Amino acid sequence: MSAESVRVILVEYYVTEHGIRIFGIVPEADKPEILTVGLTRAELRASAKAFYALMRGKRFRMADHLAGEALRALVRPIEEWAAPGDVVYLVPHDALHRLPLHAVPLDGAPLADRNPVVLTPSASVLRYCWSQRKATRSSVLVVAAPPSDPPMTFAHTQATAVSRLFAEPEVLVGAQASRAGLLERLRAGNGSPDVLHFTAHGVFEPVDPMRSGVELADGRLTAEDVLGLSLAVDLVVLGSCESGLSDRRPGDELIGLTRALLYAGAASTLVSLWRVDELSTGLLLTRFYEELRAGNSKAESLRRAQTWLRGLTHVDGGGAAAAPRGGTEIEAPRSGPRWGRALLSKRCSSWRRPGCSPGPVTSERLCGSTTSCAPPVAWRTVCAPPPGSRPPRCGSPGRCSSGARERRAPFPIRTTGRPSC
Repeated sequence: MSAESVRVILVEYYVTEHGIRIFGIVPEADKPEILTVGLTRAELRASAKAFYALMRGKRFRMADHLAGEALRALVRPIEEWAAPGDVVYLVPHDALHRLPLHAVPLDGAPLADRNPVVLTPSASVLRYCWSQRKATRSSVLVVAAPPSDPPMTFAHTQATAVSRLFAEPEVLVGAQASRAGLLERLRAGNGSPDVLHFTAHGVFEPVDPMRSGVELADGRLTAEDVLGLSLAVDLVVLGSCESGLSDRRPGDELIGLTRALLYAGAASTLVSLWRVDELSTGLLLTRFYEELRAGNSKAESLRRAQTWLRGLTHVDGGGAAAAPRGGTEIEAPRSGPRWGRALLSKRCSSWRRPGCSPGPVTSERLCGSTTSCAPPVAWRTVCAPPPGSRPPRCGSPGRCSSGARERRAPFPIRTTGRPSC
């Protein structure tokens, strides 16, 4: 996707007691188009609660839930506003923050198959993120494989694979992947990396969301820690479970790790909405970086990586229909990310469930379990501007106009109300 061909639209939702307003902002229009869907706030919250109950248990029914008419009605206007390939920025509201709208199907396939999709807390935050982006991404700081229980089987391999895709890699691995060491490195004044990548266990604390974070060698790096940093990074990738979850406060204020990263200065983040499998996550993220290095935007790179992973077969995965007990060697893949051969040939005694039938498989099927893994649609980008493009005109109520002046951090952490200009 070349910079000259990028067309951006913004779709914002506003949930009321009696229905959901949808604002569509396209480059050619002088004002937003406004539609109303007859889904009440109570019905939406019940739907989000039911979806997360499935996510914790019967994941094979998640796609059916997302394909329901109520949720499809929320994304159907995008088919009219955006052509295939256009970048779609979604501004959720209320319980929509907890639903993967990019995975809701249009014409039988997820929206993310048709369009690169980015989530943003608000139009004003989007403008702020665009101002923070970098022109190049040559350096990376990889924080991976801290001592953990359970241990991460593939973290070292993923760290090596990611670091090799950048001209200026820096790796903190094992005991070096510590909270103290990372904070010292980021505060040392010797420059922020272009990309900050984590491969570690993630934790979301719903009672105290500022304690959410990633588990490192000497303790948890929390959202509160991140707030004290100044991150001049273009992208933060959190290869961790539930790294994209936030607590929603009055005024639709989101409190959690993603917001802390944006507040600290990150132009964009790549995060997960639920618990994800280590193997499929590694495959997805390595493919994402390869697409990024090929010149695609962040959102388009994620879209391509998700599509590739969803179509991965057991032939591509080396015929690993099952992982025998006892840590037997698994045949190396014949295609896919370059690190796949090493990854699938590692001993994996944690795989103890029967495998799946040959043929096209999702990431769940590849790792041999429909309950311990997450499909690629668990991942989403936040505030990721495509190269060479301009922000959409922000004319919806309560948002910044195109000429408004921004503060450096337009979303105060401990106040209520929408981000202000």
